[in-house]
Amino acid sequence: MEREKRIFMDQNDYGKRKAVCRHAAGFMAAVILAAAGQPSMAYASEKLQTNDPSASEQWAFFNDGSFTSEEVTKYPVYSDPFGQPSENAELLGTLVEVKKRQAVSGVDINLKQAWETYGNGSHDTIVAMIDTGIDASHEDLKDTLWVNTDEIPGNGIDDDGNGYVDDCYGWNFYNNNNQIFIGNEDSHGTHGAGTISAGTGNGIGISGIVPGTRVRVMALKALGGNDGGGSTAAVIKAIKYAEDNGAVICNLSLTSTTDDKALYEAMKNSGMLFVVAAGNGNPKTGKGVDTDVIPFYPAAYDLDNIISVANLSFDGALSASSNYGKTTVDLAAPGSYILSTTPGNTYGYMSGTSMAAPMVSGAAAMIYSYFDGIGVADVKEILMSTVTPMESLKDVTVSGGMLNVGAALSYDISSLSRKGFQIGGTRPENGTAPYLEMQTSNRNGGMYLTVRVLDIDGDLDKLFYAKGEHTAGEFANGTVEETAFTVNEKDMAAFQITEKGTYTFYAVDKNGNGAVKIAKFVSESDGPGAFQ
Repeated sequence: MEREKRIFMDQNDYGKRKAVCRHAAGFMAAVILAAAGQPSMAYASEKLQTNDPSASEQWAFFNDGSFTSEEVTKYPVYSDPFGQPSENAELLGTLVEVKKRQAVSGVDINLKQAWETYGNGSHDTIVAMIDTGIDASHEDLKDTLWVNTDEIPGNGIDDDGNGYVDDCYGWNFYNNNNQIFIGNEDSHGTHGAGTISAGTGNGIGISGIVPGTRVRVMALKALGGNDGGGSTAAVIKAIKYAEDNGAVICNLSLTSTTDDKALYEAMKNSGMLFVVAAGNGNPKTGKGVDTDVIPFYPAAYDLDNIISVANLSFDGALSASSNYGKTTVDLAAPGSYILSTTPGNTYGYMSGTSMAAPMVSGAAAMIYSYFDGIGVADVKEILMSTVTPMESLKDVTVSGGMLNVGAALSYDISSLSRKGFQIGGTRPENGTAPYLEMQTSNRNGGMYLTVRVLDIDGDLDKLFYAKGEHTAGEFANGTVEETAFTVNEKDMAAFQITEKGTYTFYAVDKNGNGAVKIAKFVSESDGPGAFQ
């Protein structure tokens, strides 16, 4: 039986979190409590002037070269030098290795210039954060998150008629309720939200990339639990919710090595610009991989409405754990030792491509809210045209450079190509046909077929199967002797295969968009019998 496809935080989050598709942070180092073996950091820039007390520690915004880190690794030394230490081997001591790294001045996103140009912006912009949840009560976020003003909090009624009851700040697609914050499992999303829109100049904590309240972050929880996992089905539903409710930029700090065609279609048929973490490489080695060769999804999808982001360190080097790709990774942004908001009015450092992606999402939202008369394709063109070229990124990213939001806001938009996206980035007027996929498995001594049906638009109408090979038009015209079936809460239906032959499965939505999938069985024995 096919397992539900999963997405996760990428490994190394909060130490080393593993899963099939994951959010893409590296590790978290608490501001107050430093765990053993975690790096110590020192930084105090005085040139980024805000009244936020910890803004001087945000090297990614203004890097004067004073940031340093000491990574400490401890190795036990035993009296037995051969193979694995025996039970009686004496622990002679500990070898401590200290690696000190120094920042390089100017390796930052040039935010000071961007702030000087931006002022108060021109119009409102919504960024969808599809991730773990977000602590909406955080002191540095509570005034900058998106609020559904058409919903009356706590009355148990779907006031705006969008199918979600009391979705005042977004929705929890992981648990299918309106609770966008559970607890510490939502640190990852809370951290990403702070990078984009923590209150700047409010005298609290840190600064966000975008000052003021022009840009707001929509909380869409699709990941959770101890492993930071979730399903692609939840992400697909979150994508639709985001676009239906006005989001134009979508941050996806998550990765998978599984190519899910339904997720591809959902992103392709969306009008949003997706900013996606490139991923943190091989969990066993801690080294990034070439995603031109070993794709990580959704960053590696060949869609124009995606910006794939690598993790740049404070010394200008591509982080050792960051994925890269001359054709699959667009640019790099600061993603190592990033200070941002964490649950319970706290702040923490995290590292990984998950931290780099919100840098670009914040920049993209800033550009979109500043310039009049541009679309998200123009935003991507501006970002790619204004990177700071870096030798360390040459031949390992499309642009060969790192994010420069100051240069982006000074871009002459009269030079834009205005060609729009060629592959993806357009939402069909009549919606998208449902997507079907199948997988067979042996269990309990029998052969079973699992059918997965995903409806990107959320308006699935009917499901049928019939013996023989048929087209969607034949089902629509009623010329097929069909049998109805349903799917469970995971969008799946299972059938026992009891007879060889060919069967066609059909799904249609309320707009009449239909799709078929054909299964051929060369052995076994009376139609697929419905299996409960």
